[in-house]
Amino acid sequence: MKYKNLYAFAFLIFPLFVSAVTIPFDYIDGKIIINVDIKNKKHNFVFDTGALTIISNELQGSLNENKANIIFEATDANNSKSKMDVFSTDELKVADLKFKNINFSFADISWMNSRACKKISGIFGANMMNNKVWRIDFIAKTIVVSDKLLEDSVQSVSIPFSEEYFTHVPTISVKIKKHNFNMFFDTGAGSGFSLDPKSYQLVKDDDFLIFEGLLSQSLSSVSKGERQLDMMNAEIRNKFLGKQIVDSSTDSRNLIGTKFMENFLVELDFISKNIILHNLNKTPDYNSFGVAFAPVDDHLIVVNKLKIPQLSELNVGDKILKVNNIITDKINGDTFCQVKKVIDDSQMITFQTESGKEFKLEKKNILEYLN
Repeated sequence: MKYKNLYAFAFLIFPLFVSAVTIPFDYIDGKIIINVDIKNKKHNFVFDTGALTIISNELQGSLNENKANIIFEATDANNSKSKMDVFSTDELKVADLKFKNINFSFADISWMNSRACKKISGIFGANMMNNKVWRIDFIAKTIVVSDKLLEDSVQSVSIPFSEEYFTHVPTISVKIKKHNFNMFFDTGAGSGFSLDPKSYQLVKDDDFLIFEGLLSQSLSSVSKGERQLDMMNAEIRNKFLGKQIVDSSTDSRNLIGTKFMENFLVELDFISKNIILHNLNKTPDYNSFGVAFAPVDDHLIVVNKLKIPQLSELNVGDKILKVNNIITDKINGDTFCQVKKVIDDSQMITFQTESGKEFKLEKKNILEYLN
């Protein structure tokens, strides 16, 4: 998330810190979900290096917040702009980490709840990560916060980053097919390397996959259309990373998301401004049924699908009446979460549309569809 400073004065952030702290997380649809304590009550926040801290407007008035003399124009992932008031609070705590004078904005983030199948109360933004090292282990599903880095190996890549003013969102330089791009290192994005339309045209070839339907949802907008996905050679600081997942995006920014990061042990060094990628020798994959459902007006709807022959008779917007043994002609939050669990945990699913068509799909690495 990008912010433009219209009128600002700086606040200092002083985490009250005790040695190394381990924070467990849930990993849901490419999002890192951590617990944040607010006045001894636990709340789920998305750990997002691509954003300023955001808190649900449902909590307004409960954080002893002070309104700052700052107004920001926020540009979300779909290039939609909105002006946001900025507040500060001392009431945020993660594990044994206490934070003072944290700048944040209130926003309606209720749309996140159904996707995660849990209540999301905020976004833990990059401005809360300043002056510490955050080590993200996608295998153990932990974040270790400390003052020290791991020892580099010959397979490690150390990448200096610059920061956005005030938000501290990190930006690095990446080479894809001999073209250099500045990209936001964004744990709030579930993609690999996502390029804006103009950048993607520079590297596009004739062999790619196409998704159609709902592409992304952000704080103030929804993006629909087609997204192209491919495997392309990538390089960072003269370190060849091999073929990585690259997709086209309606986003106004180029992003590196968790689909790339999960193949590494990642250290975000907000002290010396470096990102260290420790190679785990993992190969990129993209396991999917090639279709996505969402509740819309009490119905389960196809909101996204991969353009492949097996799904040629399925359309975006089709109503789904049954998924395996779950009846979905009338959908609510609990039923949708049952469907989501089946999709997450199963290798095979069978579903039926309102028109009576039945589809039986196997979850597979869709990158295999690329020649």
